[in-house]
Amino acid sequence: CFSPAIVNKLGCKFSLFLSAIPYTGFVFCMINPYLWSVFTLSALLGAGGGVIWTANGEVIAKNSPGDTKAKNTGIFWSWFNTSMLLGNVFLYFYLGNSETISDNQRHVIYLVLGIFCAIGMFTFLLLAPSGTQSGEEAGNVPETQSIVQPIIDAAKFCKTWQMGYLYGPIVFTGVSLNFWSSVFITIIGNVFPNRSYLALGGICTGIGEISAGFIWGRLTNRIGRHGVVMCSTVINCCLYYLAFISFPFDAATTTASVAEDNPIVHSNIYLTLVMGVMLGLGDGGFNVSTYAALGTIFEDNPAPAFAVFKFVQSLVGASAFLYCGHLLLPYQLAILALTCLAGCLCFITLERYPDQILVVTPDEHQD
Repeated sequence: CFSPAIVNKLGCKFSLFLSAIPYTGFVFCMINPYLWSVFTLSALLGAGGGVIWTANGEVIAKNSPGDTKAKNTGIFWSWFNTSMLLGNVFLYFYLGNSETISDNQRHVIYLVLGIFCAIGMFTFLLLAPSGTQSGEEAGNVPETQSIVQPIIDAAKFCKTWQMGYLYGPIVFTGVSLNFWSSVFITIIGNVFPNRSYLALGGICTGIGEISAGFIWGRLTNRIGRHGVVMCSTVINCCLYYLAFISFPFDAATTTASVAEDNPIVHSNIYLTLVMGVMLGLGDGGFNVSTYAALGTIFEDNPAPAFAVFKFVQSLVGASAFLYCGHLLLPYQLAILALTCLAGCLCFITLERYPDQILVVTPDEHQD
């Protein structure tokens, strides 16, 4: 909620740098985790996440003139998800055929990841201010704007009809985020005993997300944002069907070392890896299109809009995390399919009115 005010006060560069500190600290604390440090840094990481994504959105929106927002959002999304590819490639070769992860292995893993986090954090300071952000990056905020004004703007943006339609795809991105970041990897671990398969699953999901950025970013100008969302919906629904028939129903909830239910068809690691790529492509299509839509609709004042996006997505993701360890896989897939279809329908409805997709200021909201 307060991220637009922080970005407005500090500028994008320093907001990105400061919000990355809890990310780096959380990774380093996992070398020797303590209950207090994990919970404290988790809370700080959540606060930093809101700021970092709001600042990311503002940077993209302010540096993407004309119809380049979809392309630039796709490029950003691809580079952002290279972390999944590089990190999991490292894990795959380092863990080998291990069936357990020792303390020494954990120390090395988190030390290496923490160093890369620190390097990435300091590279934010190398960002050059653009013409539209020079005043912000210098820390000069217009005297006429209160520090709480961005928070008020965010509350007003919540009531716009454009944001109302975007709630559908935003809710789906929250549910999907929880699925690919926790449920899918849990399923792989419960179905296949080889720990290196966890890294392979992450690699394939990363390949899908990276490909989504380049493919959907370039296709948007040809088939439109709604076309990208429709294609992503088809991919997602096919993925959910494959997961339904090939994974045990207790694969996401079992407390045993291996899932005990029998799937409809025999679980296959190669099919699972294909599903990882599909998962990345489907999730990336929704995220790229939603990000591009927000940057276009709220072009004059993007930070509050992206703050609303991240707030709703995080709230939904946290809610999904509460049930993902208790609901059997078919019910979780049903929730994903329903929210995906609803999000697609909302996006198509929004894009049916191109003449009304204008630059929205806080004073132009419709009750």
